[in-house]
Amino acid sequence: MINVTQKESEKVAQHFDMPVIAFKEKYIEEGESGLMIINTIPCHFLSDSKCTIYEQRFNECRAFPHLDKPNFNDRLFGTLTHYSICPIIYNVVEQLKIRMQFFKNQPLT
Repeated sequence: MINVTQKESEKVAQHFDMPVIAFKEKYIEEGESGLMIINTIPCHFLSDSKCTIYEQRFNECRAFPHLDKPNFNDRLFGTLTHYSICPIIYNVVEQLKIRMQFFKNQPLT
């Protein structure tokens, strides 16, 4: 889930040279509380494992996958959910496997 602010939706709408209302109708789901999120997973703007709006990407995307935040273990399920679609998560997990000496067919102890 990618949270989007009003200012960010305006910025990306401008990038596509489209009215903000049309941008929101096509790409955003807005809750009763005003919370806005991208309406698909994976994101509309992800193509060939690359962000197609990288320079205009949302703040939440800039911080994703939040590997620097505390309590990583509490977010592990969400992180691994994106393993197959997010190149950042994929590369981090693969490096963790090397550093932790995790090998396929390794017996569990």
